[in-house]
Amino acid sequence: MISSKVKAPRHGPGRLVVDGRDTTVTRKARLSVSPARRQEHELLRMLDATREVYNGGLQHRRDAWKAARDRVTVYDHFTDLTGIRDVRPDLFAWGLQPLRGALRRLDEAYGAFFRRCAAGETPGHPRFRGRSRWNTIMWDEPTGWKLHLDRRIVYVQGVGDIGLPKGSVRQLRRLAARGGQPRTLTITRRRAGGTTDRPRWVWHATVGFRGVAVETTTPTAGGDSTVGVDRGVKVTAACAQATPDDAVADLHRMPPWMAEARDRIIALQSARSRRSKYSRSWRRANRAIAREHRKVAARSDNWARETAGALVATYGVIAVENLDLVAMTRSAKGTVEEPGRNVSAKQGLNRSLQDAALGRLATWIRVKAESAGRRVWTVPAANTSRRCFKCGHTAKENRPSQARFCCVECSHVANADVNAARNIALLGEECEAAWTAAGRPSLARPAPRLRRRKPSDTGRAQAG
Repeated sequence: MISSKVKAPRHGPGRLVVDGRDTTVTRKARLSVSPARRQEHELLRMLDATREVYNGGLQHRRDAWKAARDRVTVYDHFTDLTGIRDVRPDLFAWGLQPLRGALRRLDEAYGAFFRRCAAGETPGHPRFRGRSRWNTIMWDEPTGWKLHLDRRIVYVQGVGDIGLPKGSVRQLRRLAARGGQPRTLTITRRRAGGTTDRPRWVWHATVGFRGVAVETTTPTAGGDSTVGVDRGVKVTAACAQATPDDAVADLHRMPPWMAEARDRIIALQSARSRRSKYSRSWRRANRAIAREHRKVAARSDNWARETAGALVATYGVIAVENLDLVAMTRSAKGTVEEPGRNVSAKQGLNRSLQDAALGRLATWIRVKAESAGRRVWTVPAANTSRRCFKCGHTAKENRPSQARFCCVECSHVANADVNAARNIALLGEECEAAWTAAGRPSLARPAPRLRRRKPSDTGRAQAG
C-alpha cells in the first residue's frame, strides 16, 4: 500500500509511506485505441451526455446551497438519475455507469474544494465544463463494457467493439496473467490536428486492474540495505548508503530534454503571437506547443520510471527526503504593495525544479517499491545538505559550493549530494530501528467502498 505523506504513520524522524506487505496491488494500463468513424461519433455524443449530467449536478448543488444551505451528496445525484430517465431517455443510451462516473468526478471536485477551504488555501470552486474542457468518460464498475483479450477488442455499450493494438494487448495479458481483474475503464480524447470544421481526435483507453499479484524480488544489495536518495536540480538523484566513503554512490542526472525543447517552444510561441487569436493558424500553433510539452513529459516519465526500477531492484529500504515542491516552486513576484525580490533568479530556479521532475521520480519509487515488496520512508530534508556525515556538525559554511562539501569541524571532504544522501540514509536507518521497536506495524488499509443497497436488497441480505 502507498500512504499519503499526511496520513503516513511516524516512526522516529520519518514517515512510512510504503510497507511492502501487500500480496496484490491495483495497476492501470494505458493504451491507444482507434475507433471507427461511427464509434467516434458515438463517443463524442457520450461525452456531450456526461458533460450535461456533470453540469446539471453542479447546478443542483449550487441551487441547493443558495436556497437552504443544503449539501447534496453523490448518492442524491444517483437517485435523481432515476427520475431523469423518464424525461431524458437519450442520456441512457450508453448505460448508467458513464453518467455515474461524471457525477463521481463532480463529487471528487467538491471534495478537493472543501479540503482546500479547510487548509486555508485558494479553494477554486468547481466550474461548469464546456466541450473543450470535457474529454474523459469513466466507468467505475465493470458494467457496460467488457475486455476480450482473445479477440483484441474492448466492448463498450452503445459504441460496439473497439480494436486494440497488439502491443497493448500484451501489456493487458501480463496483468491478467498475474491474477488482475479488469474493474475500471476510462476513455479520453485528445485533439491531434484536422481543421476547425473537421477536427481529428486521438483516443486513449485506461483499464484498471485489481488483484494484480505482487512480484516480490530479492534486492541485490540485501533485504535490509537502506539507501538515501537526495534529489536536486544539478544531480536529479544522488543515491548512497550510510557506509564509509569508499562505498559506491550513484549520481543520476535527467537529460536536459526540456531545456532543449524550450527554444523550439519559444519559437512556436513567437509565431503564435503573430496570429489572430482563435484563428486556424493560432490553434495549429497551440497544438504544436502542446505536442512539444507532451514529448518532454513522456521522456521524463520514462526516465523516472527506469531510474526508480533500478533503485528498487538494488535496495530493500529506500529513504527519500520530504520536499515541499509546491512551496519550493512558488512564485516570488509578490504583490503591488509588497513586490518580491530576486524575481528573475527565482523564476529560473522554479523552471529548473520543474524540468527535473523531482515529484515524478518520488512517485515512481513508491509505485515500484509497492510492486516489489520494498519499504519507503520520507524523512525531513532540513540540514541534510549542511550536516557532516562523519562528525554530525551542521553549519552553512560546510557547503562552500553547490557540488563540494567540506566540514569546518573535522575537515571531511565529499561530494555535497553524496554527503546529503548518506545523511538521508542514516535517518532511514533510525526510522527502521524505531519501527522495529514498535513491533513493525503495518499501514492501515482503507476500508473498501461500499455500494448503497436498495431497501429490498438490504433486507434480503440480512435475512440470508
